[in-house]
Amino acid sequence: MNTHKYIVLFLVILLGGACSKELKLVSPAFDVQVLQSTVQVGQPVQFDFVGDADIVTFYSGEFGNDYYYSDKDSIISLERLNLSFQNQVRGQGGTAPFCQADQFHVLISSDLDLSNVPAEEQLDKIKSAKWIDLSEKYAWSPLNCSSTNPYIASGVYNIAEHITRNKKSYIAFRYTNRPNTIENGKSAIWRFQALTLSAVSPLGTTVLMTQGNAGWKPFYEGGIASWMANSFDLAASSSAVTMRGPLTTTDTYEMWCLSNPFVITDTNLGHNPGVAVKSFIDKPIQSYSHIYKKAGQYEVVFIAINANKDGKNEVLRKVQITVAP
Repeated sequence: MNTHKYIVLFLVILLGGACSKELKLVSPAFDVQVLQSTVQVGQPVQFDFVGDADIVTFYSGEFGNDYYYSDKDSIISLERLNLSFQNQVRGQGGTAPFCQADQFHVLISSDLDLSNVPAEEQLDKIKSAKWIDLSEKYAWSPLNCSSTNPYIASGVYNIAEHITRNKKSYIAFRYTNRPNTIENGKSAIWRFQALTLSAVSPLGTTVLMTQGNAGWKPFYEGGIASWMANSFDLAASSSAVTMRGPLTTTDTYEMWCLSNPFVITDTNLGHNPGVAVKSFIDKPIQSYSHIYKKAGQYEVVFIAINANKDGKNEVLRKVQITVAP
């Protein structure tokens, strides 16, 4: 009976010692080879494995799967902020060259906030703000005093450098009426339509504003009573905006047409996760394939890990891949 007790005690001590003993952990014997490091868009790239590991994780180097951002935030910044529209000018009477030049301008500002500003003070606030005149960046309808000028496309201009991120920004069209004299000419009718503001980032293109949702609002120098009833018109069907001269023909007056404010911010995508190629429970694998959808240079990273309850050992294997169009 005592002999049995000693045997049981010996087994308990032996097993207890075995459980407390640290398990041996070795670094993965793992490498990656690729037969073809230059491929075409849409052509599979095959990565062949030499050796094995408990866990294998893959980073393609593409946007959203970049090892560089595996442990840091990926901030997506604006690449372009494209503004385009169509414009038209028509004479209000008289013949060429009896029509005013330099009447119509397009501007952008991040230096304006009309919140809680009384209506009677808003134009002064607008005029005192810092504006960037973008007019020379666009094509304009020819000033020939014709009543049949068609709309023309202004072209597309990237206004990103002219706005301040995380602040309200406004698009404005400014119409200036000067005294109707032989020297100045007679004020014309200006229209714009089909405006589009689009943000371009690595995530794609997003339309931020259109002619129809811009919320165009006029601001009159001298007050609305100084202008004709149709000096500002917003077409119900097309949202085209018409701007024309005031009642006076002897003074210089301005009319401003402002969009709703918009705010540009960067996007934080957080850390980039890797793609799980192999886990503990998977059998050893010999290769892995990936297809690139965009041309470029990519740094591929495989992380191979051996792990147990006491810790882990990992190795990184990097491969350069060129993807041609």
